[in-house]
Amino acid sequence: MKKTLLFLTLLLITLHAKEMTYTASQHMQQIYLGQRIFKKKLQRRCGYTAAHWALQHTRKEWEEMATKESFKEEFAHMCPRGIKVLKDRWIEPLHLFSIEYAKGTGNHPRC
Repeated sequence: MKKTLLFLTLLLITLHAKEMTYTASQHMQQIYLGQRIFKKKLQRRCGYTAAHWALQHTRKEWEEMATKESFKEEFAHMCPRGIKVLKDRWIEPLHLFSIEYAKGTGNHPRC
């Protein structure tokens, strides 16, 4: 009985760890997608690189813009010409990219 319980516990921990890794991988893919979106679709319109974009605010400030509306509002303020082409499906990856490479994090994107 104890061996079975131990086995099931280890199995659950292993499955949970795999699930967490997959989620982290998806998270990093979204961050990379945000960088690519900015680089390919918005960089010329905004007039600066994705790295410069992310460095406009600290991580805490970016996290406070949790809703789509508040992020769009800030985007319109920072890049008025880019708001015309901004799509709703781009907001989450751009937001995650901005949080990851914000001012004070020490992270620097390759762009």
